[in-house]
Amino acid sequence: MTELAVQQVQVAIRTNEVFDFRNKTAKIPEAFRSGGSACDMEKVLNHAEYLGRWTLILGDVNSGKTSLCRAILEEMCRHRLAERTVIIDLAPEVPDRVLLNGGLKGVGGRLLPPRGEKVVYLSAPLVAPRLSSACEKEAFEKARLNVPKIEALFRQYSRLKRDILFINDISMSVQVDSAEKMIGFLLAARTVVANGYYGTKLTSGELSRRERRQMDMLKKFFHEIISM
Repeated sequence: MTELAVQQVQVAIRTNEVFDFRNKTAKIPEAFRSGGSACDMEKVLNHAEYLGRWTLILGDVNSGKTSLCRAILEEMCRHRLAERTVIIDLAPEVPDRVLLNGGLKGVGGRLLPPRGEKVVYLSAPLVAPRLSSACEKEAFEKARLNVPKIEALFRQYSRLKRDILFINDISMSVQVDSAEKMIGFLLAARTVVANGYYGTKLTSGELSRRERRQMDMLKKFFHEIISM
């Protein structure tokens, strides 16, 4: 992303020039989480509700963020939108023993394309800084090592010329980088469905506080926030 592009996004953040966000709403998809009525489920998973909009799904570890993304993705594929769709999967690689020791089953869940569908899947080997570090300094160093890998995925996406983008674990992209830069990458997509960590179960510290501040900035650019 060029310096000029960053400046343009900074202006957009201050003036809301990219989209009209006054219609942004927040909802908690109880139907999805509790297996509600068919009518409620149909509304939550109606693919048309997401097209042409940016939707951000937020929640704690193992709250169903990736599962909801997967269900929306499957609905879009069912409506023959697979060839317009790309997944950028930023879920980190976390050893099973780390998850078991920390009681964090569910971290690092992948958002894979439905079998047989022509969805483009992009991923890279990313490290989970908080779960794999002995101290805050080490966590920041590992987060910085993730940055060029993440940027490469978004540059690859921009060359594909597909307008529907799913992002798994978008919070990984703003741990040491800025929401402004991420918005610049997202402008290549007309439809965005992303999920990200927004909770309390992972360790606290400056990395977590910085990630939360950037996620709060990122939220301002989405038409709809879904809290799990």
